[in-house]
Amino acid sequence: MATATQEPEFENLPLRLAWPFLEANGLATEADEIRTSPERLGSYTTSLRRAKLVALLRRKGLLDRFIETNWRFALTPAGKAKLNRYDHIYSKYETSGAAAVPSTNATTEDETEAGTKFALEEQLRDYLAENLGILEPGLSLWPVEDGDAVEFPVDEHGPSRRIDILAKDRGELPVIIELKVSRGHEKTVGQALYYRARIKQRFGAERVRIFIVAAEISPELQAAASEVSDVLLFEYSLAVKVTAITT
Repeated sequence: MATATQEPEFENLPLRLAWPFLEANGLATEADEIRTSPERLGSYTTSLRRAKLVALLRRKGLLDRFIETNWRFALTPAGKAKLNRYDHIYSKYETSGAAAVPSTNATTEDETEAGTKFALEEQLRDYLAENLGILEPGLSLWPVEDGDAVEFPVDEHGPSRRIDILAKDRGELPVIIELKVSRGHEKTVGQALYYRARIKQRFGAERVRIFIVAAEISPELQAAASEVSDVLLFEYSLAVKVTAITT
């Protein structure tokens, strides 16, 4: 699977820098509440913390200063899309609330599951949406004015078909990202080609790329994809990170 030239930490709001920044600005209590909260929204845990931090910094008039001093990636178009993503998560949190989950080490930075693959497709989707650079450097969420590039509705007035993630590459080309939490089969290509046709029509794009991500790419899928232009296949795997905490 492709790896990014930049660690996801530089693309995501850096938690390690946010906590001391909040404490230095008289918000130690609020920082501790967010850091130790057992809440999650769907499969979001760390991303919900980041969304809460963005909302807090904005309420206190500190977001611009934090970005200038600690997270200049947020000044880029991809960074602004990331901020919009956090705002979207926080809006969903305020609307629907969050569920409490068993407490985990608050220093955890990655939203991964132990084992070799994600338990649910939505977990893989949400993780990749927050870390698109691991698929290809410069990849970012497609800008959407009203809605979200995650589970993007491909038919505006038809059946509820949705692209797992709609992104754009460095050359501004649309990228359809289709996910299979376990094994990817050849029929995925047909589904992705339909999405490609609809995106070309909808945005007037001459070229649309397709990324298919699965725990295992079947030989049939590999053969089918080799007959189609602009299709890349990725197999993902997970690793467990253990950090010693000094007491």
